Amino acid sequence: MAITRAFVIWTHPLFHESVRRLLSHPDIEWAGATSDHAKAPDLIASLQPNTILFEEGESEDALAEMLKILEASSSDVRVIRLSLSDNQLTVYHREQRTVAQAEDLLHLIQSD
Repeated sequence: MAITRAFVIWTHPLFHESVRRLLSHPDIEWAGATSDHAKAPDLIASLQPNTILFEEGESEDALAEMLKILEASSSDVRVIRLSLSDNQLTVYHREQRTVAQAEDLLHLIQSD
């Protein structure tokens, strides 16, 4: 199984710390993280993760931010948007799931 390089864009410190602990898995490499949404596209371009976790915050410009992230990413990157307010997880490969357990996120990140 190939190593997954994960990058996290976070709003809340608790989200950042929780995801970091959850992703401490032998098949997942922590590529980086930022809470600065403006700097995220440049970091993504330089670090070349193959999975990006994006915490949906209260920003009105969330869609615009997501488009910038997708533009900064290679075509084969998996972008996962997490919304803690409604327990929703959206994968930007035309797939949407409701998360029941924390392990569901690990399974999704590791699946092809």
